Amino acid sequence: MSRGLGRLQMVTGFVALGVTPLLMLAGYNVFGLYAASNIGLQGYPADYLQGVIAALLLLVLIVFWPVSAGHRQVLALLWLVRTGMTLGVMIAYEAFYPGDMIRYYHEGLSLSHPLGFFEFGDGTRNMAALYGVMSEASTSYNAIKVMFSYIGLIAVYVLYRATTICLGHDRLALLYILGLFPSLLLWSSFPGKDPVVLLGIALFSYGAAGIIVRQRWSMLIWVVLGLALAASIRIWLGIIFVTPLIFTYVIASRTPVTAKVAFLIVAAPGLLLALQGFVGQFRIESAEDLVQTTDALSSAWAHGGSAQQIQGGFESLAAMLAFMPIGAFSALFRPLPFEVTSPFAVIAGFENALILLLLLRGLVRRGFGWLRQPVLLWAAATLVAWAAVYGFVAYQNLGTAFRWRSQVTPILLLLILYLNYAHHLKDEVHARLRRRPVQAGAASGAGPAPPAPEGGPA
Repeated sequence: MSRGLGRLQMVTGFVALGVTPLLMLAGYNVFGLYAASNIGLQGYPADYLQGVIAALLLLVLIVFWPVSAGHRQVLALLWLVRTGMTLGVMIAYEAFYPGDMIRYYHEGLSLSHPLGFFEFGDGTRNMAALYGVMSEASTSYNAIKVMFSYIGLIAVYVLYRATTICLGHDRLALLYILGLFPSLLLWSSFPGKDPVVLLGIALFSYGAAGIIVRQRWSMLIWVVLGLALAASIRIWLGIIFVTPLIFTYVIASRTPVTAKVAFLIVAAPGLLLALQGFVGQFRIESAEDLVQTTDALSSAWAHGGSAQQIQGGFESLAAMLAFMPIGAFSALFRPLPFEVTSPFAVIAGFENALILLLLLRGLVRRGFGWLRQPVLLWAAATLVAWAAVYGFVAYQNLGTAFRWRSQVTPILLLLILYLNYAHHLKDEVHARLRRRPVQAGAASGAGPAPPAPEGGPA
């Protein structure tokens, strides 16, 4: 075990066993009554106790995950840390910022047939339906909140497995970093759309890594499942994520032309379906409709303490294109320190500043030669595509923009880590990956583990 990995394990263990109980006590005793009032809960102590029991049961369930023993140990520690976030820090958030999750909760409890309430692409309706499904197990708000946090943990682990495909071996330090990174930990524990969307993006990323690095079309099933899950909540995510994958595979991958053409034939209907769903949802029939819809959606988010207006709005495609770099920067790196003065935003500002500085440092060290690696080109293209779209609304509301960025924070974080600390990916590593599956647990200190199933992330 490397010294750095040992330190990460010690820090995680200390937070999991020492800090988590203190966060739970503080959250319950200091903010519990205010949160209960905002949510509209009766009998908050019993409701909170059900949340604690749910967290313990889900901790035990990690024992049965089909992963190596070394990975289960890390996941158990990360889950205890996440429990402190969910049943501690999140209560303070609920006390001051009552949000959509309260509406989802009460509407979900009122549904007699929640599965019939699902409607693809309607995120608000689908979240209420998901709350309704979870309420079959427990009507406790805190227990349902814990279930959402568990979805976030699964998403983080699937994202880590995508990195093992790219690297060709385990690097457990990356699992710790993904599991402990502040904004990712916070928003993937949030009882709303974010953990569900992140899981969809994680499944998509796992499949995309398998297609680009391993050249295995069987991984396309994870791409489809991931996009379907993410787009069921935010329908435009289908276009944002599938376009860079098609671009990378067709333009930059080292596969024969015939394979590229075949992939394009298979992928094009999916892109057209995603585009049709987006156009249908927003009733866009012309370039003028696109401009008007973008302007209306952007202006609708200019509210709250972190809001700022785009002077003059958008009147043409040229105006949208001219604004795109500013908006993209806002989506990925703002708020910066002290742009917004709320407690969560101040923390977000310092995190964003660190990410920006590390990215610039990595680019200075590496230049842009790394874009010759298809998987890194895909990561960069995905970030650009996501930021270009989300920039139009992120600029108007910096607080919400920080939450939205959790969708691509893992990709951004892993790219930054590569630029600053990793060795170049070698072609021979890619060739070796095509011949054999990734060994799980090889670097965890638990000895070699059986390879993961050919097409699955577990």
